[in-house]
Amino acid sequence: MSASTEASAIIEYFKRKSIFITGATGFIGKQLVEKLVRSCPDIEHIYLLVRPKRGHAVNDRVKELVAGPLFNTVREINPNFAEKISALQGDILDPNFGLSASDESIIIEQCHIVFHSAATVRFHEPLRLAIQMNVASIKKLLALCHKMKKLQSIVHVSTAYANCNRNDVAEMIYPPPIQPGKLLEASEWMDDQVFDVLTNKLINDRPNTYTFTKALAEYVISQEAKDLPLAIIRPSIVGSSWREPIPGWVDNYNGPSGLVVATGKGMLRAMIGSDQAIADIVPVDICVNMMISIAWHTAVKYPKTIPVYHCCTGHLGTLTWGKVTEYGLHHLDTISLESAIRYPNLQFTENRFRYHCLRTVQEVFPAFLLDCYMRIIGRKPIFLKLSDKIYKSVRTLDFFTSNSWIFPNDNSVSLQNEMSDIDQKIFGFDLKELDWFSYWRHYCMGAKQFLLREDLARTAKCRIRYQRLKRLQNIIYFTAIALIIKLVFFKSFKIRRIFVVLFRLIFAGLSAITAKIRL
Repeated sequence: MSASTEASAIIEYFKRKSIFITGATGFIGKQLVEKLVRSCPDIEHIYLLVRPKRGHAVNDRVKELVAGPLFNTVREINPNFAEKISALQGDILDPNFGLSASDESIIIEQCHIVFHSAATVRFHEPLRLAIQMNVASIKKLLALCHKMKKLQSIVHVSTAYANCNRNDVAEMIYPPPIQPGKLLEASEWMDDQVFDVLTNKLINDRPNTYTFTKALAEYVISQEAKDLPLAIIRPSIVGSSWREPIPGWVDNYNGPSGLVVATGKGMLRAMIGSDQAIADIVPVDICVNMMISIAWHTAVKYPKTIPVYHCCTGHLGTLTWGKVTEYGLHHLDTISLESAIRYPNLQFTENRFRYHCLRTVQEVFPAFLLDCYMRIIGRKPIFLKLSDKIYKSVRTLDFFTSNSWIFPNDNSVSLQNEMSDIDQKIFGFDLKELDWFSYWRHYCMGAKQFLLREDLARTAKCRIRYQRLKRLQNIIYFTAIALIIKLVFFKSFKIRRIFVVLFRLIFAGLSAITAKIRL
């Protein structure tokens, strides 16, 4: 081990520690496991709460997880790293997480640190299920943590948008509009239809059940975890990795990733939102570095109150949704995706009427024509259904692409200042050096390589297809304009004469400018 590694207080703390992680098969969870086994090689063991899925046993799911490209770097450093990772079969929806007596005993007797990142991230999950997954799971976790004999630190992953009904969100836990206990009781007996009818009234000024239940979960923590070494991290919109272990790594279609793919394939052309609204996107590796740092700090400092840490980028004020569009379209021109149906383009508008007009003309009508073609050649029509699916997905983002929030990060800055130089280098979360233009290049590349699993060697051919689609698009646009001009203007002789004279003047002016440039 190098001297620099020996000097790391965080790495030293994690030596011979056993860790329990929920949500390890999720986007953040995978990155967390990889970072721990790569940067803290002397960890005793990592236990992952995993549920069987689609006939795959939990051990098979963990083997599949660690076999992925995300773990290529640590695999080169330590080929036997997976020996320190074990699956505990369970489900956050089950009583006591569905843990067997022996697995529960392992957590109680051996684990020192808990990372809780399991949750539903579907914005419009039915309220009953969202409560069970995001709120009831917290009560189960805290009950388990109160039994743990070696517990030193708990990190709960919330969201910066838990209190998105406020413009300025402090690093504190806010009282909810309704007591979580009452909703938990109601979720046990109330009829589904009644619960669904009451949803809008219950969530009130929050945009969805996800942000509402995340706020309830924080309040449950404030009431039932006062005597536990617990801290809350609130990431904003989590995007692909910035640096570690692979720039641009991403494994799901949530948030910006779905926008990159849908735009790159030519299916998404318009969204409701403001070009000037802040796009508060944080790289997943930055989020994970902060989680590990928080776990260390909570254990060694044992704060008297439950600290809340914002993990956001909005305070930098350098990335807007307009910039996201600009950078994304620029890089998609060269990092072209396979099987695109149109040349990529995306525009935000705050006018809902204009949005629906744009969508009808640029998304729905082309999808209808493509489905007609699919029927003619005897294949199943898919494009209208796919367009509708994308529409429903992006509409859940309207609230976040139309508004901006202030997320003060005083606690995060304070934590960073308490870290040594070597720890800031290994587990740093300072974003001052983040170049968004470069970040989006890696993001587009990562979506192509890791999410769509496309062959990078075919990128040149994909770009040729893009250029053909661009030429075809221009031909269609100019043809449509010519038809409109002919139908509207050329019916009148006088208007036709005016149009011809105007066109000649414009042409003469452009010719003169061109001649001067040549000279």
